[in-house]
Amino acid sequence: MLSSNSYKCLVKDKVRNIIYDFHVHMTPIATIFSIGLMFRDNKYHLVRLDFGENLRHINYANTEHSVVIYGSHAHFNAPSGKYSSKNVVPIGNISEFKNIKKIRDALIEFIDYTNIKKK
Repeated sequence: MLSSNSYKCLVKDKVRNIIYDFHVHMTPIATIFSIGLMFRDNKYHLVRLDFGENLRHINYANTEHSVVIYGSHAHFNAPSGKYSSKNVVPIGNISEFKNIKKIRDALIEFIDYTNIKKK
């Protein structure tokens, strides 16, 4: 399904019989976008990559250990709610995505990283 700046489809893990929602979200700014796989049953992101130099995320929010992560980052096994507490990993710490700035390059690497295959 393609709608305003978003693409969504289902991905099936045939070995484990798990259905995922695969999504790509683009913004008018070419270097700000996200790509992710979310478990359809519980709405948790298996992995979601958020790209953008000006992004800001707080790990350990509302605790004395809170730390701000600036720039592109990845969510692993994280709840989907916007206001749900979750921690991220800077994209620079993930070698496969370290120097990616364009959505085409990120999408190709994401498909390889998650082992998505065409039927």
